Order: sequence, then C-alpha cells, then structure tokens
Amino acid sequence: MTQVPCPAPASPWILGPWRDSVLFLATPVLIVPLTMALVLGIPSQNVVYLVLAFGAMGHNLPGMLRAYGDRALFRRFALRFVLAPLVLGVVCFDLTFRGSSAIAVIALLWSVWHALMQIYGFLRIYDAKVGAHQPANAWLDFWMCLAWFAGALLVSDSRTYYVQSLAGSFGFDPLSASTLQQLRGAALVALGALTCGYVVHQVVRMRAGAPINLRKNVLLLAAIVTWWYANVFTQDVMLGLVMFEVFHDVQYLAIVWLFNRRRAAADDAGGFTRFLFRSSWGMVGLYVGLVLAYGAFMPLTRGLAERSASWSKVISALVLTSAMLHYYFDGFIWKVREVSTSRDLGIAARSGRELGTGALRHAAKWLLLLVPVLVVHRVDERPASLATAEALAASTPGAARAQRELGKHLAAAERLPEAIAALQRSIRMAPTDAEARDALGVVRVAHARGELRSNKVASAERLLREAAADKPQLADELSNRGLLQWRLGQRVEAIVELRCALLVDPRLASAHLNLALVYRDSGSRELALAHAKRGAELRPGDAEAQKLLRELEGSGR
Repeated sequence: MTQVPCPAPASPWILGPWRDSVLFLATPVLIVPLTMALVLGIPSQNVVYLVLAFGAMGHNLPGMLRAYGDRALFRRFALRFVLAPLVLGVVCFDLTFRGSSAIAVIALLWSVWHALMQIYGFLRIYDAKVGAHQPANAWLDFWMCLAWFAGALLVSDSRTYYVQSLAGSFGFDPLSASTLQQLRGAALVALGALTCGYVVHQVVRMRAGAPINLRKNVLLLAAIVTWWYANVFTQDVMLGLVMFEVFHDVQYLAIVWLFNRRRAAADDAGGFTRFLFRSSWGMVGLYVGLVLAYGAFMPLTRGLAERSASWSKVISALVLTSAMLHYYFDGFIWKVREVSTSRDLGIAARSGRELGTGALRHAAKWLLLLVPVLVVHRVDERPASLATAEALAASTPGAARAQRELGKHLAAAERLPEAIAALQRSIRMAPTDAEARDALGVVRVAHARGELRSNKVASAERLLREAAADKPQLADELSNRGLLQWRLGQRVEAIVELRCALLVDPRLASAHLNLALVYRDSGSRELALAHAKRGAELRPGDAEAQKLLRELEGSGR
C-alpha cells in the first residue's frame, strides 16, 4: 500500500490550548474536588446515581447517533448495527433475569477496556497532530494504558475484592493474601520497567531531534493519576468510578461533537448528521439536551423499578444493553488509523486506506462474549457463604466492602461481637457507607436484645446508644415493633423490644404505655401500672393514657 505523505498539521491542539486543557487534559483538576465537595452536601449514593444516569448512560447516545445517523457508516456496517442490539439485548436480558453475576463481570471488563482505549485514542491523536506515527510510539502508548489501568485494579484491595467476589460466584476460591501480595509486587516491577522504557524512548527521540509531545504526556499522566486515585485511594468503589466517569464523558462528548461537526460537511453524512452537527451554539445545546434526555431514562423509571422486581430487571437489562452497545460500537467506528476518521478529526492519516471490515475476523471476536455466556449457562452459581466472606476479607483486608459483607455473614451466624468488629472496620475505611452503618445498627440492636435477655442491662444500653447515634429514630422504631409483636401475641419479644426502646430514650411515652399493655396482658399488674403512670406523666393530655392508667388502678382495688 502506497504511503501518503503526512503534511505538518496546522496546530498540535485538537480544539485549541484552553479548550483542550479544560475538556481533555486538565479536566480531573476540576472534577475530583467538585465531586468531593458535592459529597459533603449530598449523600454519595445520590451523586453516584445522578452521574451514572446523566453521564454514564447519557454519553452512550452520541455513538449511537453516529452509528444510525451517519448514512455512509451505516451502509458500511449495516449488518453489525442491526444484529448487535438483538444479540446483546438477548444476552443482557437473559443474564439479568437469571440473576447471573456473569453480566457484572462482562460489564466490568468491557468498561475498563473501553476507558483505557479512549485514552489511548487521544494519545494517538496528539501524536498524529505532530506527525509522530512511529509504531514504537503506538506500541508504548497502548501498553502504558493497559498496564496502568489493569495495575490499579490489581493493587486496589477494594477492586480486587469485587473481582474475586464475582469470580467466587462461579466456584473460584479467592487468592491468599500472600499470593496476592506476590502478584502485586511483580505487577509493580513490570509497571516500573515499562514506564522506564517509555521515558527512555522519549529521551531517545528528543536527542534525535523530535520534540517531547507535552500534550500527550500530560493527558497520559492525568488519566493514570485520576484512574489510580479513583480506584486505589478511594474506598467507595462507585464514587471512585464516578470521578473517572465524568472525565471520560466530558472527553467523549467533546470529541464526538468536533468529529461530527466536520463530518457534517460531507455529502454522504446523511441529513440527520448534517442537521444536528451544524456549527451553532443552539445545536450544541440540542446535542447536550439529547444526551441528558437519554440519561433521564434511569430517573424517570426509578419509581417503577422500586415498585416491581420484574420491572427493575427489565430496566437494568435495558441500561446494560445500552452500555454494551456503546462499548461495542466504539470499538470500530472511531479508529484513528482510518483515513476518513483521521480527516474528520483534523489529523493526517498514516496511510491512504480504509481498514477492511474483516467480517470473519470480527465474527470470531464475538466468541469472546458468546462462549463465556454459554459456559455460564452450564455452571450453577454458588451462593455467598461465611467461609467465602472470611476468605475474601483475609485476602483483601483493606477493602471496606469485604469487611461489610463479612460482618453481615457473621451476624447471620449469630456471631454478633465479631460482626460488630467487622462492620466497625468497614466504616473506618468508608465512613460514608450508609449500608454498613445500617447493618451495624441492626447488629448492635440484635446484640443488645441478647444482652438484655441475659440481664446485662449496662451492656445492652451501651450497644443501643451506639446504634441510636446513627439512627435518631431508633427508639420509636423499637417501640412500634414492640407494639406490633404484642398485637401478634408475642409478649416476650414485645417486652424485649420495648425495654430496648426505653434504654435508648427513657422519656419515650409511647414505649412506656405500650409496655404497660404488654405487662397487663402478661399478668404483671404492678409493672404495668408503673409504666402506665410514667407514660401518663409524659403525656398529661392524652385521653388514652389516662384511660389505661384508670383501668390499671381500678383493677388493683
């Protein structure tokens, strides 16, 4: 194939110095502090949900706009664009309704690959901008992205726990802590060697007269630091991913707009592309609005998902299908090596050719998805057990979620003091984890009930007050639970619940009055009368309290 000369690009920037800095290079400098500031005023789970909806799902739309709105591209890959939604939809719906962990494994691996390949694509664009098409550059860029992105998942206890817990569903035992440390040591050595090779290559090129591509290196460093901060140094798995997700989404939306704006000038782009991607601020607003509207699918269907388990699965499957299509389409519709793609990105292509569709080779790649899915259908997933939870916590002791799940399994086994200790470790690592705090409160109350039954009142009171520190309404909940148990005829359990409520709040009138009812029906008139008097004192104008008090006083004459 004849090589096409690469003319010197007009500018080494994609959009310009300040716009590149804000949208592509230094975006994390704004995103990370903004995310942390949001979490101070908004629960982290709400921040995560909004970003996943309007960011992660919303940014799936631009790739689909190109796939189905670019006439020439659709004509070229029509079979893929028609079959992919059907195949991926069937896979996502099947695995979701079967409750299979396989869909989470597939989505995780594909999302990581998608994230690192986007960064790799930007690195190649910045090299192409200065005419640096040498294969060694591309090779080192790719392996730096792959090694540093994968290395973060291996080094992070929280991410390693997540992967091992998913693998455990299919019978894989977690690695021992020593084996994992050895793997991490080897990975860090390999990362160091690769990075040294990357730096040496840059120095050699500089000495040969090629300037250092500062823009590319700043982007690579920003991506690696952000990815590691999000995955290694942030205990909240989802919050960490959100930080990188915003970085990823901003880059993606900006580059797609730039590409399609240039693409709109071509006759074979199609009417939709020419209409939407005109050079107009109004069209920019419409473009962003469409992205947000697509992302609004999750909030709009949230109520439906909360009311029905079946609808929840349907919605989850649709969201997963959208994400999978996004990952799949982006794997071949944005190849920088293709002359048409390079032209519309404003860079010089390495060769004057379009890459072949490679139908057979591409079809073979589908086996990487379909074979594991078929295997999953023949494997019965193993439910999580206490032994597995203990092994995972030992393998990844720095993972807050590992300690949380261990605490919940210990509680189910009625090893309550150990459960409390595990949940406390989890909260120390991830103070914003509401699920761990709720679980700790439940376990403390359960432990307090046992202590109270054993007449260890001081211990029970301490446990309950600790639980109430995270749940101010605990006393009311215990009182209501006690009343319900009394109505069901469970008097012993009702007494325990109501006594617990009074240990939390001795001035809770409802607990005193409810306890008076239970003691009355249990034949303990003196105790019933004492609590009725105290309840009436705390509610001097309550007619029902006075009526109960008169009834108990009258029965003693």
